[in-house]
Amino acid sequence: MRWLLRAAFVCMMFALPQPPARADVLDEVWKQGNAAYLAGDWNKAVGAFDQLDRQGVVSPDLYYNMGASYFRLGDLGRAAWSFERTISVDPKDDDAAFNLAQIKKLLARKTTDKIEGAERDAMWIRIVGALTSSKQTWLFVIFYMLTFWFLIWRLRVPPEDRAPWSAAAALTGVAATLAGVLLLGRVTLDRIPFGIVLPESVAVKEGADTNYRTNFQVHAGLRVRLLEQDGPWTRVRLANGLEGWVRGQDVGKL
Repeated sequence: MRWLLRAAFVCMMFALPQPPARADVLDEVWKQGNAAYLAGDWNKAVGAFDQLDRQGVVSPDLYYNMGASYFRLGDLGRAAWSFERTISVDPKDDDAAFNLAQIKKLLARKTTDKIEGAERDAMWIRIVGALTSSKQTWLFVIFYMLTFWFLIWRLRVPPEDRAPWSAAAALTGVAATLAGVLLLGRVTLDRIPFGIVLPESVAVKEGADTNYRTNFQVHAGLRVRLLEQDGPWTRVRLANGLEGWVRGQDVGKL
C-alpha cells in the first residue's frame, strides 16, 4: 500500500480573505502536524490535524493526512472516515480511493458478524453516484443542446430528408431526459447526510438511550445514513433498511 503524506498544504480556506494572524497560526499548526508525522509521533500529528479540522479548514490534503495518521495509530474507522472525506472534496484523488479500499479489506477481515446487505448501497445511489455532479450537469447540457441542434437542422432540410434528423433529435432528447433524471437524483443524494462508523464495534439501540435494547451491532468504516438527532444520540439507517440509534460521537459525518 502507498501511505503517502501530503507535503503541500493546498487549502480552500487560505484562498479566501482572512486575517493574516489566523492564517499564520493555521499554517504553523499544519507544519507541526506534518513534522510530527514524519517524526513518527502519530498522536501529535492527529492532534494538529484535528485542530485544523475543528477550525473549519476544508482541504483534501488535510483529510488525507488525517487518514494516514489514524491508520498509523491503528484506528481504521477514523482512517476510513478521513479518506471518505478526502474523496468527497476531491473525487479524483486516486491515492485516497486506493487507501480506502485497502482499509475496507482490512476491516472486512476483522469483522465476523456482518449484517447482510449493510455494505451495499441501494441501486439508485450506486447509479447516480457513479458520476460527479459536474459531469452529470455537462452530460445533460450536451444532450440538451444536441437535441435543439438536430431539431433546427431538421427544419432547414427538405421534408424528404428530415427522417434522420428527427431520429437523432429523438435519441438525444431521450438521453437528455435520462441525464436530467440522473442529475436530479445526484442533487437529492448530495443532500442526504451520511456518516462513517468510527469505533471497532457499536451497539445500535431501539431508542435514544443506553437502557433500550440493542438491535444489532455495526462495525468501523460502515457507511450509514443519518436520519435525525435526539440530544447526543443519532438515528441511523443501513443500506439494507435496518435502523436504530447510536451515540453521535460514534459516527463521523461526511
